[in-house]
Amino acid sequence: MFISRSGRGQLLRFAVFFSLVAVLAPWSRAQTAHVQTTPASGSVDVSSLSAAAASIDEDATADAPSAPRGFTVAFGSSTQHDSSNGWSSLLTPFMGYRFDRYFSLDIDTLLYMHIDVDANVGTKTKPVYAYEPKSGAFGDTSLSAHGYASFLTLDYTGSVSMGMPSGNTLYGLGAGQVTYSIDNRFERNFNLFTPDIELGFGDTSSLVNQRILKSYVSVGPMAHFQAGTLVDLPLRSSFAADAYEELPLDNNLIYSTTGSGKKKVTTSTNIDPAEDNGFITSLDIPLSHTVTMTGFYSRSLRDHNDIAGITLTFILAAPPRPTPLPGL
Repeated sequence: MFISRSGRGQLLRFAVFFSLVAVLAPWSRAQTAHVQTTPASGSVDVSSLSAAAASIDEDATADAPSAPRGFTVAFGSSTQHDSSNGWSSLLTPFMGYRFDRYFSLDIDTLLYMHIDVDANVGTKTKPVYAYEPKSGAFGDTSLSAHGYASFLTLDYTGSVSMGMPSGNTLYGLGAGQVTYSIDNRFERNFNLFTPDIELGFGDTSSLVNQRILKSYVSVGPMAHFQAGTLVDLPLRSSFAADAYEELPLDNNLIYSTTGSGKKKVTTSTNIDPAEDNGFITSLDIPLSHTVTMTGFYSRSLRDHNDIAGITLTFILAAPPRPTPLPGL
């Protein structure tokens, strides 16, 4: 079986990632063997890990500044339906490390088990474009650093992310270059409600924390905004709803899996096609201390596009919680 140079590079990156997981997961479990741990939601932001249409949230190592330091190893399995290109399924391995209450690092990548892409099923001289199923295709890999702080009753998370060009641009699954994103998140808890506001800047849509995997990747300078709230529900469940806006600041390049609509652009274009806005909702239901099920729905008001699906997130290793002292 012939594997191209780019394919070998992607397989090598994936092998290195899982090698690190294989080495660090047993070590992390050994560290927690003699320490009593709380449910996963106490040490890891399970809702952030699972509330994505494939991608595990970048603040997955911990959302609260009091979270313990150590490794988090997890993966998500997602199935979603996009009104522009149908069904897709993928795996998202994730690994993060929290150094202290103020700083953490994490890395994750995407592996599409199935996706329909707009491909040339003809020849170069006589191209014929039609949807063609693909499997074993990679998306971009992201490396993120997070800083946490609290100001009176306001919690702040600052994130700097870098995208590695491991995704296949011919299938519309990658940016084709090293990308970056800077994000600022502010939130405040009011008993059952936690309103949040996010604003940032970067050069790709794929690193924006929107919890939904889209059928296109835009590359170029853009600002992003997001506002909404998280609602705590019984049985450690939660519901999140956010409105978002992606605002290009210059000409953008768009790679897309779909041939329908204005998002199918492979050369530099004007600002308008890359702009997007709409809303996102997700419902997190913990099935156990280490497994969370998430249902999600997104509506793009600008593109008239709907995405809905379900994700299962599995925590393989998490930082331990120290055993509380008697009487506390």
